[in-house]
Amino acid sequence: MASKMILDSERLLEESLISLTAACDYFPVKCSRAAIERWARKGSRGVVLETILVCGRRKTSRQAIDRFIRQQLNVEHDRPAPTRGNLSQKELDEKVKRFGLPGPQ
Repeated sequence: MASKMILDSERLLEESLISLTAACDYFPVKCSRAAIERWARKGSRGVVLETILVCGRRKTSRQAIDRFIRQQLNVEHDRPAPTRGNLSQKELDEKVKRFGLPGPQ
């Protein structure tokens, strides 16, 4: 489990980090900073928003938000969180489009 957290942290460090307050603007529905903090701590429907602590401040990325939303789409349809092979890229893109979410960057 600890090694997965390290890998997630390394991935986030390679992405453009944003504050949790700024992250509110990247969700397709209005949400509060408190909701984002809760998703980072406890998750939602078994999916946790990836975050990293940088100089005492919690950060995430647009890419992490995109992964969080995509995983939510899979969970809502009684599928496990995505791993290689769960859904084809085409199937995922169709779901994202159907829900009116922005595509991958």
